[in-house]
Amino acid sequence: MNDPLEAATPNLPVAQASQTSLALHTLGWKAFQDLCAQVCEVVLGRPVGVYREAQDGGQDATFTSKQASTGLAAEAATIQCKFSGDPARKLRASDLAAERKHIAELVAKGLASTYCFITNMSVDAPVAADICAELRRLGVQEAQVYGREWLTLKIRESPRLRALVPRVYGLGDLSVILDERRAQQTEALLGHLMPSLRTYVPTAAHRQAVRILGESGIVLLIGAPATGKSMIAAILATTALGGEGHRTFQLDGPSELTEFWNPNETGRFYWIDDAFGPNQLRSDYVDHWIAMMNKVKTALNAGNRFVLTSRQHIWREAKLKLGIRNHQKLADESAVVNVSALSPDERAQIIYNHIKSGNQPGEWKARIKPHLESIASSTDLLPEIARRLGDRSYTSAVRSLPGDLIRFVSAPTAFLKETLHELTEAQRAALTVIFLFRSRLPVHIGHDPHISLVCDKFGVRHGDVNEALKQLDGSFIRQKPDGSTRIWTFAHPTIADALAEILRDRPDLLELYIQGTRVEVLLAEAICDGATKVQDAIVIPASSNQLLVARITEMPDEPALNKILFSFLASRASEAVLREVMAANPDVVRRRSEAYWRVYVDGRIMLFARLHKLRLLPEDLREEVAEELESALLNNQDSSVLDREDVLALFGPRQLLTLAMKIYEKLVDEVPNRIDDIVGEADLTIDPSDNFSELQYYVRQVDALFFDVEKVSDAVATVESAISEGIARVTSRKELEDESTDWVGEDIAPRVVVAPANGRSIFSDVDQ
Repeated sequence: MNDPLEAATPNLPVAQASQTSLALHTLGWKAFQDLCAQVCEVVLGRPVGVYREAQDGGQDATFTSKQASTGLAAEAATIQCKFSGDPARKLRASDLAAERKHIAELVAKGLASTYCFITNMSVDAPVAADICAELRRLGVQEAQVYGREWLTLKIRESPRLRALVPRVYGLGDLSVILDERRAQQTEALLGHLMPSLRTYVPTAAHRQAVRILGESGIVLLIGAPATGKSMIAAILATTALGGEGHRTFQLDGPSELTEFWNPNETGRFYWIDDAFGPNQLRSDYVDHWIAMMNKVKTALNAGNRFVLTSRQHIWREAKLKLGIRNHQKLADESAVVNVSALSPDERAQIIYNHIKSGNQPGEWKARIKPHLESIASSTDLLPEIARRLGDRSYTSAVRSLPGDLIRFVSAPTAFLKETLHELTEAQRAALTVIFLFRSRLPVHIGHDPHISLVCDKFGVRHGDVNEALKQLDGSFIRQKPDGSTRIWTFAHPTIADALAEILRDRPDLLELYIQGTRVEVLLAEAICDGATKVQDAIVIPASSNQLLVARITEMPDEPALNKILFSFLASRASEAVLREVMAANPDVVRRRSEAYWRVYVDGRIMLFARLHKLRLLPEDLREEVAEELESALLNNQDSSVLDREDVLALFGPRQLLTLAMKIYEKLVDEVPNRIDDIVGEADLTIDPSDNFSELQYYVRQVDALFFDVEKVSDAVATVESAISEGIARVTSRKELEDESTDWVGEDIAPRVVVAPANGRSIFSDVDQ
């Protein structure tokens, strides 16, 4: 019988130079077992089932072999994995002794005509030959022995395997598994995430994301902070480097998408973290997506790929504002993956990896070892919390077991705040500086007024802050490239969240935040006490109103800044702050700002509606904005004018009475021509109906508001029929001219390995 493994590698492996191997000894027995199963599944092209130790009956994994003569499925074959945590250990012939009884039983049952022995140890050819001979004496027909060199070779050959087990990127020199060009590209792309790959666990969400990306070309990863969204995105991005001519772009927000946009190129991969805002929804981000979404659809059809990440609550709000301008697969969430849900096995492997690879002393690991099974069963355990648990910098307050350990997992922000309070003044000053720079502090910044402000508040010197940055590097903060420079950034965004809570509880530090933060950032991430609550926003108490109003009234009159200012005053400012701003500078509302694509997301319009309700809007501005709203409704088919009563209140009574007749005239006289224009200008790379989505939405909204006006309802019915005919015409054109460009990269859809039995604890060697 010809074994597929043997066909791929006809010669027995011989130990090679040390630089060709990965640090597989750091994986732990369970992760190594899963790695072997994934390798075999890729090499064999058949599903591989994994059985855990103590109940595996001598089988770590099975696969179905084939008869050489017919190619038909014959009988199950056995894979036995042998793991060692000693990087210098070589496989010995005697290592088979403990398996002889199981092997004989498996042969008798017809389950081991093929027997593959795989180890992370180095294998000498004579030892492999001795083991194969012994296996044949026990009745095995096809015997194979593979060591770490063979595993390294298979991983090097397969981008699919590197997606299945991305942890290998962090186990050694990238040049071991990638050619020089791709190694450099991957290292540049992953950057500061490389150390984290040593502990990464591919989860069900990881596999789902890869599958969706292959099927749809776009995937949005959502989840709470600390759930690993960016890590999955980074791994998806690295897989895109496997194809010839592929380029990957890691972008900071959707605005950068236009800088790298080239509709004539294919094979591009765009990775955009915090796609709708880092801590809260950013209206300017939504506006950019609205403007770009049709281009995104075109790019997908041209063979490009997109991976986006977002916190859950931000995505929920963004989805509402995107409305019909959203991508269909994001709107119906068929391309959305919630990465927060982890299985108990996944949590156990995650916490094992971080404890095993972390810098905790052996005696500390031994102390918490009995409690790890219970901790892993908690749904509160997230990847970032597991990382902190493996780092002694975070666990000084974990003293009483299991109580402190449980609290560390169940109340991570509170525990992290306690840890931050235990740092030195210089260290807390250093973290505060990074916070004020929004996690983008230049490494070589020199003297800066913001830093001086922090130093004065904490009573430390500039040099003390520089030294503290070095002390915190690798635990709370890290360096990463930012264009041609390097910046200090938090090891994880949740550290910034904890600092935000500390600022909220400290009036003296809150004053520092209001004074030291760039005003556009301040207005984008803070809310006033008394305003509608926004998740993760910093709350400015009424006692700081005067300081906040002073910052606002000092803002330059610039359209981009005014856009942010109007949005803040419309929804995030308390009534008291709004009144104080109007009293200090009544002409602030006469400023001009960058426009939004639709009324319902335009901060200026929303501010005018709020001021009108408070009787603070000058009459001439009310008349001006009413004309703008009428023009938007009649000329731009912006039916969002009709969505809010407070906006409709900006119309005068007589103006509102005549609006229905004007809409009727537009429906009868102009909309049919607009339908013809859409047909003639239709984008044939997207779904035909998508070309008419805005007009359809407009007609439905008009019908909903004026349903009792018979003339309008009749006109709506006529227009809807014309739209259906227009869609049919575009469909016919598309069928004649449609030419899509398929993605030429490898679509990698990993499967989870099967683990039907549990015996030996995964944590058995966590303290060794």
